[in-house]
Amino acid sequence: MGNTRRRWTTLIVGIGWLIGLVGIAQSIGARPQDRNDHSTDLARIADAYLEGVLAQQPFWIYFGLAHIAPNPDHAAFPDTSPEAWAALESLEDDLSAKLDDIDPGAFASRADWVTYRVLKERLEANRELRVCRQHLWSLNHIEGWQAIIATVAAAQPVDTAHARAAAIARWSKLSGFIDRDIENLREGLRLGYSAPKSVVRRVMAQVDGLIAAPGEKSPLMAFAVKAEGEEAFRQETRELYETDVLPALKKFRLFLQDEYLNAAREEIAISVLPRGRDCYEAKLRFYQTITVGADVTYARGMEAVAANRAGIVSRGEALFGESNIAAILEAVNARADNRFQAESEVLDYSRRLMPTLRDRIAPLFHHLPEQDVTVRPYPDHLRGTGLPSRYRAVPDKTRPAIYLINLDGWETQTQGGSEVVAAHEGWPGHHLQIGLSYDIEGLHPVTLLVRSEAFAEGWARYAEALAEEAGVYESGMGEIMRRAWPARGMVLDPGVHIFGWTDEKAVDFIKEAALVDDARAFAMLDRIAVLPGQLTAYDTGGLEIFALRRVAEDHLGDRFDIRDFHQRVLENGALPLAALRDHIEAWLDDAED
Repeated sequence: MGNTRRRWTTLIVGIGWLIGLVGIAQSIGARPQDRNDHSTDLARIADAYLEGVLAQQPFWIYFGLAHIAPNPDHAAFPDTSPEAWAALESLEDDLSAKLDDIDPGAFASRADWVTYRVLKERLEANRELRVCRQHLWSLNHIEGWQAIIATVAAAQPVDTAHARAAAIARWSKLSGFIDRDIENLREGLRLGYSAPKSVVRRVMAQVDGLIAAPGEKSPLMAFAVKAEGEEAFRQETRELYETDVLPALKKFRLFLQDEYLNAAREEIAISVLPRGRDCYEAKLRFYQTITVGADVTYARGMEAVAANRAGIVSRGEALFGESNIAAILEAVNARADNRFQAESEVLDYSRRLMPTLRDRIAPLFHHLPEQDVTVRPYPDHLRGTGLPSRYRAVPDKTRPAIYLINLDGWETQTQGGSEVVAAHEGWPGHHLQIGLSYDIEGLHPVTLLVRSEAFAEGWARYAEALAEEAGVYESGMGEIMRRAWPARGMVLDPGVHIFGWTDEKAVDFIKEAALVDDARAFAMLDRIAVLPGQLTAYDTGGLEIFALRRVAEDHLGDRFDIRDFHQRVLENGALPLAALRDHIEAWLDDAED
């Protein structure tokens, strides 16, 4: 669940790019101080940071961000060297200092205020994240390079001679990138950092999937197939694959099997790593965009879970005459009209849901994005590797955005659960929020790149409830299912990483609410292992949006219009939570005048 464009934080900017960007940052401070042109200063800081992040993450443009990079380097590959990492930190420190010299009260436009708040939160959070030394234990089956690189290959342009030369240049760099990744992972082992063994095995399975299809049938050679009529280019790519790409993949797979797996940690808790507890607190701040900590997150989660339990009981009594939560969920799971008989039915059902969802939620908004959304299964090489369903943005409005659906363990999936996930990923969730963000005028493009996880996932969690308000969950199964899981991430995530939960306790907690088998429960644990803190962002953000709606309803009374509230929440893109509250409170103050 979530959007593919977020994080790939292990890939670091190249030295050449950063030297130039540090020069940009220095030039901001070199201008005469009496100009007092805060908007210009802010734009230059934002420009420099945008360049830095896109140099650090050159593949991000293929995940819904092509429109913010007018002249992308399609030959670029990430630089994960220690020198590049240090240079990026230096750039961030320089830009952060320049940002501190700006008076946010002097901005003439709301767009500048948004840019300032987004940048300030991200730069401060990134500074705290340095304690994690993430590049030393970067194995990640959710967002690691082996999980996303096939998408990059498919998007690689080859329509001109220049583009084809760039493609050869880029994919010639893969073996060097893998060598550097191995060096980083070895250094991590030496210093006491590693990924969990269970995650290593998932990554190995993904690499196996890349290796399995030879030559032009490989997902990594998808760009060559597009170059019809360019036989010399296609032959060159075939040779590149056989002599460079495939041996590099096999080398990485052998390293994982023979060297890394045995040395990897057994525990999934980040607390076992050097300064792991400090890292977890930094991860929480990064994802939640506020500083509340593990203790408060856990307590809030327990309170929200209790409220959801009460909601399940009230609906269970009405539908089944049952007040025991386990019995209610079993009854939901056992209903024949709530189950699927084939994998294809899961896919077809979610596809049919999309237009229904759009029509039902339309009255709750002043306007909707015109772009459609399509539902697709994961490609074969990623099946069975523990990837969750997720939304993939497509900024070209003439093409549909993509909801990638996880069909693994389809036998345990239900129609009610599918309704909830479709609302989260599609209408009125990620697709609506991100689609509207493309139409916001005046915002600096960095605000599309550096989004608040708590806002984006919080909105999608709020959207699950909004779908109920719109009458989507007609059978009542969705109403129960949408209360079974929410807020449990706020309990489970810190429970695993900080409060000493065993795997058995965590799996029982997951299965109690999610009606999944052991395989899917352990997939959730491995997700928590590689994205510490991220699961807490959903309900941290969702609870804040619910709270702001209650504040608005209390302030406005009979004047409250749900469409106006949604417009105010969404009109600035994915804001940090503190900035969102400030914005809503300012709107309500204006309404009092």
